[in-house]
Amino acid sequence: MAGQSSLFPSSHHDHGRCIAAGLARAEKVCRGQQERLTDNRRQVLELLLAEHRLAGAYEILERFDWKGRKPAPAQIYRALAFLETMGLVHRIASRNAYVACSSQGEGHGTVLLVCEECGIVAEPSVDSLSRTVQELAAESDFELRAHVLEVMGRCPVCVEVTDA
Repeated sequence: MAGQSSLFPSSHHDHGRCIAAGLARAEKVCRGQQERLTDNRRQVLELLLAEHRLAGAYEILERFDWKGRKPAPAQIYRALAFLETMGLVHRIASRNAYVACSSQGEGHGTVLLVCEECGIVAEPSVDSLSRTVQELAAESDFELRAHVLEVMGRCPVCVEVTDA
């Protein structure tokens, strides 16, 4: 595909590998923080890992396997809050939706490229931007807790389809 970026998954992308790697990372992060990846938390994360697209809490609620139990939005919101705190998901504030984290390390989560058409999200490594934000905060005696830049546009697939 012309112009296809390695940041965005190809049409032949193996989501099974992403799910397995994401769940393994989640287990490791939770163990390191002495927290539990409960069944609800795991299932919410797995639903987000299944695609690299945004999903709102109510979309997750509809796809969640309640195993005969009555659906409970509070359980979904608690799981999302926990996963966000652990750095395993990102909340896209402008869309009130979530996406599984696909990056780790310094600069993680600093920039999220969000396709306005299909909702796919890419998370490029931007260590230099992260350091710049940290330096600006330090120079201002500002206690930095998080920094995310949501960049809206169109992914390579949507650009190609629309421009074709």
